[in-house]
Amino acid sequence: MPRVSSALIKASICGLLLFFSATRSVAFTIPIFDLPKDLHLCGERVPLERPDVWEQLDQAFISSIYNTSQVILWIKRANRYFPYVEKRLKERSLPDDLKYVLVVESSFKTYAISSAKAVGPWQFVLPTAKKYGLRVDAWIDERYNFEKATEAALNYLSDLYQMYGNWSLAIAAYNCGEHKVSDRVKLQQTTSFYDTDLPLETEAYIFRILAAKIILTHPEAYGYRVPVHKKYPVQTFDEVEINLSHKTPVVLIARAAGTTYKMVKEMNPEILKDELPPGTFKLRIPKGKGLQFHDKLSQELTSNKLRK
Repeated sequence: MPRVSSALIKASICGLLLFFSATRSVAFTIPIFDLPKDLHLCGERVPLERPDVWEQLDQAFISSIYNTSQVILWIKRANRYFPYVEKRLKERSLPDDLKYVLVVESSFKTYAISSAKAVGPWQFVLPTAKKYGLRVDAWIDERYNFEKATEAALNYLSDLYQMYGNWSLAIAAYNCGEHKVSDRVKLQQTTSFYDTDLPLETEAYIFRILAAKIILTHPEAYGYRVPVHKKYPVQTFDEVEINLSHKTPVVLIARAAGTTYKMVKEMNPEILKDELPPGTFKLRIPKGKGLQFHDKLSQELTSNKLRK
């Protein structure tokens, strides 16, 4: 082992001390960002000239913009889920900003469950889910199905807009319920969200949606530069319809689709059990497996009967 002179060791130590001394003298500065001068939600102007409105938005923005892991995941997941939501909003002539409700409701998480037992990416409680046509029983919970839950959410938001005549109150009602918002509006004789005293969580909810819009519209302006190849890609699949006369194990469906039980469950998160009941179902299976699926499923079902 080569010997190191004491002079060299001392010089190295002195160099390190000088380096750390110099770097300690340079203070790390946390960036402080300005809010936009002009802001709209679903085409409705946000009155930022009001100190109370500006301050609530500022607090929501600060809470979000410095939560770096959350924002990075928003950006990555938005690449997967926004295209479908944007397409449906455009087809239905609804405001594009409604997509930010999804961000604040669940951060795009399929299996999100709240303390109030709201479920899925759009966070439906059971009565509202059933009211808007989502199947929820011991076998199937369509609140976990992104496409079906999206359609139900847009139907619900559309109805709320018809009820209040403006989107900010409609979105507030999506959070705390139309009965609560209607009671507050009637009591206080207001027509604007910004003039209505609502539950604190609901007031914060609207400003969190605005903060998400600000950040995700121009993430690079706040230092978030996520390369395209690091964002989560849009999922592709074949969709097949099956008509089952008997309870059918999911594992047989997986074999027919040339995949695994786990993959079938992940592609169809609304399936709650290890088997499907009799009935007709539309299922997502891996891309390219749809053409031969029905023949292979018939073979699997026949083999399963013979084994029994």
